[in-house]
Amino acid sequence: MYLIQNQNKETVAYIQNMMILDVEQEKVIGILIGDCFFGKNNKVVGKIFHQTAYLLNGEIVGKVELNKVYKNSAIKKSLMSQAWDILTNIYEHTGAWIVDTKKWSKTDLIKHLDKAHG
Repeated sequence: MYLIQNQNKETVAYIQNMMILDVEQEKVIGILIGDCFFGKNNKVVGKIFHQTAYLLNGEIVGKVELNKVYKNSAIKKSLMSQAWDILTNIYEHTGAWIVDTKKWSKTDLIKHLDKAHG
């Protein structure tokens, strides 16, 4: 499991089995396909590379690091179902080349993932 932290080093989400989970780990708020991440929208929101989550415009929305205290456990069926709902609505799964910046997005990761439409 990985942590996604904001600019203030606060954990805002988790990555487990290619699912992006909310802080309580009760809801799937996005998924990963390769290095691309998706939310409620059916298009790429951004990519993760160099342990950083970037939006398509190059702005940073999170830093990704290994959760060193995590103990492996079985994934809840409800989470798998939520992830499947997101996955089955993705039709455009390639993203443009991202030119990374050092600038943090003014909008947090969760809001970008929660956008219903582009």
